[in-house]
Amino acid sequence: MQKTLQFLFAAGLLTSAAANAAEVDVPGSTGGADVTVYNSDLALVREHRSFHLPAASAQLAFTGVSGQMQPETALLDVIKGDPIKITEQNFKFNVINQQALLERAVGKEVLVILPNAVGVGSPIKARVLSADGPVFEIDGKIHTGLAGRIIFDGLPEGMRTTPTLVLNVTGAAGKDSEAEFSYLTSGLTWHADYVVNYDSDAARMDLTGWATIVNTTGTDFKDAKLKLVAGDISRVYAPRPMAKEMRAMNMAASAAPMADGVSEGELEGSHIYNIAHQVTLSDKESKQLSLLTGQAVPVTRELIFRNGQPYIYSNLLRGPQQDGKATIELAFRNDAKSKLNVALPAGTFRIYGMDDKGAPQFIGESNIGHKAAGSDVRLSLGQDFDVTSSREQLTFVRASDTITVSAWRITVKNAKARPIKVRLIEPMPASWEITKESLAHKETTASSTEWVLEVPAKGQTVLEYNVKSTF
Repeated sequence: MQKTLQFLFAAGLLTSAAANAAEVDVPGSTGGADVTVYNSDLALVREHRSFHLPAASAQLAFTGVSGQMQPETALLDVIKGDPIKITEQNFKFNVINQQALLERAVGKEVLVILPNAVGVGSPIKARVLSADGPVFEIDGKIHTGLAGRIIFDGLPEGMRTTPTLVLNVTGAAGKDSEAEFSYLTSGLTWHADYVVNYDSDAARMDLTGWATIVNTTGTDFKDAKLKLVAGDISRVYAPRPMAKEMRAMNMAASAAPMADGVSEGELEGSHIYNIAHQVTLSDKESKQLSLLTGQAVPVTRELIFRNGQPYIYSNLLRGPQQDGKATIELAFRNDAKSKLNVALPAGTFRIYGMDDKGAPQFIGESNIGHKAAGSDVRLSLGQDFDVTSSREQLTFVRASDTITVSAWRITVKNAKARPIKVRLIEPMPASWEITKESLAHKETTASSTEWVLEVPAKGQTVLEYNVKSTF
């Protein structure tokens, strides 16, 4: 019992010491933070901060942090000075604003100054009944919709003018320390935007890639040293290994297509882009930085039908079926021959071309996922309403519970004044065999096959084939 009382007494002293510890405002980094932004609403912020411990116990108040920081990921690494021990941390994100002040004043009296016929009236005592509205009690009566000023006695305890992380620490009294302070935060993300100038006559395109960074953290990051990570990372990384990993990463030399001042490297299956110049990321701002360029990239324009689903081979269909319009796609190879051969982060391509009068026009946009160097890239521009197709099931025989034999006719029509070439990609079931066809097919995958049809101007081309299907 005596030991228990001694323990409770000691714990009470520690709690009292923490509560009465001096609060030390830790100034922000003078050289700008190191900010690594991922394209999954996540960022790693690293800052160099200096502080002085006036006593063995103190509260370090880190202001200027993100309003969406994840406090459980905060890491304070003392790099100069005596070590300190963190006993508790509190994230003060209830930042001052009128609504927050009213919510803390519910049940209390404030002063309300209402306008009158000659100007501003005298202060009136009012009790706040609800912050929603708000609702006041004045002289025993309930008032809503008051148009006037509200005067509060002072700032409520615990409310801050900016988001603040407060650390209760112990260490050597009277000592100066320098530390690296890092944390993860939401509210910072980025994606790639690509602008394409497509020359259909030359079958070439000029490409400009932009990094679009969006900051909604509630905090400005002035003169930040910026890195951008493109990839699909796990969200269960521990903060300490991540910080060490970022310090040890290997940056590669810039590839030729990268914009000036941008270098690319690898980071555990992702790609990281280092921005050489300092960047200010202001709150509620979208910023674009030049990321990469490509000139005279060879590109192929294709008209493609991707028709139906494999289940069509297992059912009897009556009458012609309209498959719709051809999809217009641009395809290019992201390799050295095309003067690219760089990782393309996920983003949106916006394509511009020339009309028949030579004026530039927007012709479509298409999203891509992350594309590695050496990969093929396809951009969909929409549909061509001059090129349509229809299908008709000519015969259908169910040979057994799992085998069917069917015959098909597909008609592709071209309303243009010039001949075209169309790729017709047909889905196939688990096991299939083309037993007869009017044009030779090109087997592409186990689940699809393809025909290339030449369609005359103002004309049509008909494909007929028989298929044995096993389900």
